Amino acid sequence: MKRIVCLAIFMSMSIIAAKAQTDSEEVSDDMIEKIKTGGFKIGADVGFPLSGTTDISNFNFGFYGTYLVEVAENLEVGGLVGYTHFSGDGYYFRHQGDTTIRIDNDSNSFLPIAASARYHFMDHAFFAGLDLGFAVNVSGDADTGMYFRPKFGYNLGMINLLASFQVITAEVDHSAQDYFYNVNGFNSLNIGIEYSF
Repeated sequence: MKRIVCLAIFMSMSIIAAKAQTDSEEVSDDMIEKIKTGGFKIGADVGFPLSGTTDISNFNFGFYGTYLVEVAENLEVGGLVGYTHFSGDGYYFRHQGDTTIRIDNDSNSFLPIAASARYHFMDHAFFAGLDLGFAVNVSGDADTGMYFRPKFGYNLGMINLLASFQVITAEVDHSAQDYFYNVNGFNSLNIGIEYSF
């Protein structure tokens, strides 16, 4: 099922990218200037949990809004507010000696609040960026933690395609039958799309 969802998302993004590429050839000088000076952007992404996160989650999705201002040639800074959700992976069994323990996993949702920066290169065709701040837990059994997200993007005019690595340092503590298990953080590899106003 995950492969079908991923394939559908990839195909949708490819169609949008192709349309945006066609539209970007007709972008006016005013639009190019607007892109180069920052502005308001909204985006959405999907992610695949990595490392220890796969023990407690099997899928991630989110959306965000960000406002950026160009402070130097090719450099934009601003702020980001968003929502990201890690779906719980049902339950799993841990073996502790002769005992098998069932641990139930909750879905966890966070509100990232972060400073954001981007550096554009190759005539604004590509950019690298970083979001750094806090992720406030709004549902689930995780703590609030630090939010760290390096990203890389391709500019298609008013639409950007992005790839990113999301890290939330929130911990989850599970205990059952005198057994304690800790998951240190939520990590995911994400792909997404954003629109510039």
